[in-house]
Amino acid sequence: MDLYLDGTPGCCPAFSVIDHEAGKMRTIRGLIIGAVALMLSSTVLPGTAQAAAEAPAAPYTAFTMHLEGWSVDGSFSYEASRNTLQVFQQDPNGYALSMSGSTSGHWHSLNVSPPIGTRFTAGQSYSIGPGWSPVPSATVFNVSGDGRGCEFAAHGTLTVSQADYDDATGKFTAFAASYSLPCLSDSVVKGEIRFQSSIGYKATDSREYRLQLGQQPAGQVGTPKDITVEVNGTQPTTFGTASLSGTNPGAFQISANTCSGKTLSYGETCKLTITPKATALGAQTALLTLVEDSTAGRVVQLLSLTGFDPRDATVYWPYFEFDWVTAYDTSAPKTVTVTGASDLPITFGKASITGTNPAWFKVTDDGCSLKTLAKGQTCSMTAVARPAASEPGDALISLPDDSFAGSTQIPLAVNGFNDDRGTYYTVPPRRIMDTRSGAGAPRGAVGSGGVVSLQVGVPSDASAVVLNVTVTEAAGPGYVTVYPSGVARPTASSLNYVKGWTGANSVTVKVGANGKVDFYNAGGPAHLIADVYGYYSKGHDRFMTGCPGCGQYHPLAQPVRLADTRDWGAGRVPAGHYINAVASWNTTINPRVRAFAVNITATAPTGGGYLTAWNGYAGGLPNTSTLNYTANATVPNFAVVPTTPCNDCGTATGLPSIGVYSSTNAHIIVDIVGFYDDSSLPGGLRFEPVVPSRIADTRSGQGWPSRLGPAATASITAPSSVANIDTRALATNVTAVLPTTATYLTVWPSGSGRPGTSNLNPTAGSVVPNAVQTMIGADKKFNVFNAGGYCDVVVDVVGTFYQYPPSTPSGWSTSTTDPALVTPAAKSPAQTKQL
Repeated sequence: MDLYLDGTPGCCPAFSVIDHEAGKMRTIRGLIIGAVALMLSSTVLPGTAQAAAEAPAAPYTAFTMHLEGWSVDGSFSYEASRNTLQVFQQDPNGYALSMSGSTSGHWHSLNVSPPIGTRFTAGQSYSIGPGWSPVPSATVFNVSGDGRGCEFAAHGTLTVSQADYDDATGKFTAFAASYSLPCLSDSVVKGEIRFQSSIGYKATDSREYRLQLGQQPAGQVGTPKDITVEVNGTQPTTFGTASLSGTNPGAFQISANTCSGKTLSYGETCKLTITPKATALGAQTALLTLVEDSTAGRVVQLLSLTGFDPRDATVYWPYFEFDWVTAYDTSAPKTVTVTGASDLPITFGKASITGTNPAWFKVTDDGCSLKTLAKGQTCSMTAVARPAASEPGDALISLPDDSFAGSTQIPLAVNGFNDDRGTYYTVPPRRIMDTRSGAGAPRGAVGSGGVVSLQVGVPSDASAVVLNVTVTEAAGPGYVTVYPSGVARPTASSLNYVKGWTGANSVTVKVGANGKVDFYNAGGPAHLIADVYGYYSKGHDRFMTGCPGCGQYHPLAQPVRLADTRDWGAGRVPAGHYINAVASWNTTINPRVRAFAVNITATAPTGGGYLTAWNGYAGGLPNTSTLNYTANATVPNFAVVPTTPCNDCGTATGLPSIGVYSSTNAHIIVDIVGFYDDSSLPGGLRFEPVVPSRIADTRSGQGWPSRLGPAATASITAPSSVANIDTRALATNVTAVLPTTATYLTVWPSGSGRPGTSNLNPTAGSVVPNAVQTMIGADKKFNVFNAGGYCDVVVDVVGTFYQYPPSTPSGWSTSTTDPALVTPAAKSPAQTKQL
């Protein structure tokens, strides 16, 4: 015969059994009912339509099933007048009684057996034992439905109220019982069983496991839905109170209730109206409980909804991603578009930045604050990032609004990294241009008004190069201007010369876009020589922890004299010998020193010659010169000289030092104005080159109204075109013009006492330049002192040194660090060494 479940021919419920040999639970579907019918007797009770008020007559064949905690909650009853119901006795699996029923969209089944070889007795309660198949030692009871089986151990109770048997066949002629089964840790199944029984029962149907209210507006009353409860037992059911519990009971309200306090008979219904009011965004659930007096004790149904924001906006892109940005640099701006996304308009308040690194970001164009957007309308916001460290940073733009969430959040993210912009790289001194031999430039003297372009021979990412420029064999007086190739020649001079003069000056010059610098000769034809000592970087990318080989500049509050051979009591440094100039700070700084910024002076030489400054390694004297002198002259020059730990220097052994070599007997003076580290010390300065710019010329009253008289000091202000809030020192070329007598000039920052050192030593009627790196005071001023006679002074700026990290631009908020001005102790041994 054909049996039907859920309207499908030949379908039957799934029975779960335990395969004790395999140790696994398996589900057997699609029992071959035809075969069962041939082997066993069965009772099939087809459903017939009845009026709602007509309860089924005795004898009763039905079962009820109340489920809680299977992630589904509901009450179901099956009897022949309303449903498809099938019953087996002693089915192929040996169960004493098996029942299954189906209704629209649901099916449930159960089976029960006493211990093998025994019978149930009315009036007794049986503990349900382990196992899925009948066993000799325990009562077995299984339930399943809608694809779920009850997994339990030796728990549960079956209470038998009627158990009549046919003695000949051992089958039931009537059976009635109630049951309660715990499943898992938080699930329970309860119900009644009737097979051709005269005992009535109570049954309540809710017919669904869950009331799904779908998408509901958060913070607002949503669309209500009804839960219909139907009584289908032979005995009336009385309902008690209804309540909500569970995870989010506040998201639901029982807004109408025709059940509580009512007693209903077969076929009668009542309703509970559930009105949603989502309290949050996303999924929310609660449990509805309606107390009643059946075996189950209550009707339970899970309630669910998904809260959505009735006032909402979307953001595209959904975040600001600035990717990699150099620490302390401001990124390129990025813009996002905000679009009204819900039926109700959304109104924004004033945006703010919160989160982990709010000071790293700034909104530069806010088109959304205080705006109202209807659905589909847009506004935009533009922001920039300025990371304050070499690490990732993030924050949130919080745009308050009248949505349920209360604000629209737009994430910001940036990866900060260190670069080496403005740091200094030393190179072994080498000659890169000599017009006498045609090295680096055409062979031959550079004529008046002539320009020579030099490829400086340093990496392409150099922003400026440090040269020592020498004029020799001049046919007449004049001056040379060194400047970046590709720009207009500035009004400045790098060194001045007279006929027949051989002399040098240190020149720091910005590198042109093509990697070249130009040399302009404004006087008589002369040969030009250039030696390279180092360069400043315009920035390599993504140094996360330092930059190998680079250094930051640490100026001294005042110059310190490291060596003066006139005070050693041993006479002039012999020709072909050198001295070590040694400085010591402390055990933290000393190992980090990579170069000295020094003013080197040759004085009282016995003949013409030159000095060469280098790191002092005895086998590595370069083929370059730092300054040139004639007999009895006093000639200074500035130089940035690589250091090395002093070797064979007595108590100064191992301290940072440079060597200064003299080709002729001469006294040597070394004054240090600062040092370059390995970029690891705090408070270091970085360099920004500029096209040479004249900021003072006492001949015209620029920067100072008149020439300097004897023992006079000029206080010169670095203009805003040169110095900004971060500028701490200047790289300059200072020229003494036509002093009336031999004198010396000293340059130092305002706000401190004049040091006992000199930067220039001009003779009467001469024009003498020298490179000077000087700090400026808090008032952006520096001083120039003239020792004797009257002297005009010209100052050209070739670059500035700025604090790093730099101060924060207007509208940002970050701390800054001033340079640590640590004065070294002079440790130069009073000895000369022969190469």
